[in-house]
Amino acid sequence: MQAMKWPGQMIQLHNADDQTADWIAKARTPETGARIRRWSRMETIGAGVALAGIALFLLALIATVALVIWFAVAGIERTDVYWWLWGFAGGVLLAGGILMGVSGHRRLTACFADGYVSTGRVDRVIECPGGGDDSTWYELRVSAQLSDGVVLHRKVYRDGANPRRRIGGPIRFRHNTLDPDDAHDVLFGGFPGADTRSPRS
Repeated sequence: MQAMKWPGQMIQLHNADDQTADWIAKARTPETGARIRRWSRMETIGAGVALAGIALFLLALIATVALVIWFAVAGIERTDVYWWLWGFAGGVLLAGGILMGVSGHRRLTACFADGYVSTGRVDRVIECPGGGDDSTWYELRVSAQLSDGVVLHRKVYRDGANPRRRIGGPIRFRHNTLDPDDAHDVLFGGFPGADTRSPRS
């Protein structure tokens, strides 16, 4: 699996056939499986539209050079053509990015819709500096003890404000398996208030 920003999180480019089959196999109801399939297809369509937008940007660059030369030779003043050209390419890219982002989030939510909900503790926060235009993100190592004594260990990825103040505090998350060491089987569910500090599942 190849993540665009965080490992195992956010918007992901995936092999739709193989991974969708795996997600659907883990779904507990046909309705959830159908939702996963629908949003996975939409995410794939969004990725295709975004790639088309990138291709249009490259074509727009070539077309712009050709038009500049043509307009200069022919004495034509049509600056509006450039606006239409780049606006169309940008619109396609933006539409694809939005569709891919929304669908990816909905698909991820659907994947954990039938999962367990546990409240555990933030044990450690690892800062992961971004490179170039990428912002800094954080890896939260979390654990939660189940009623049978099994302790789950998961990794949650977050950006934004430094979450070190959350160390030792509660965190809620969803998971599809009870495997204690399936670190990426997790969907962040928020930070409960101080009144829910005792881990439960």
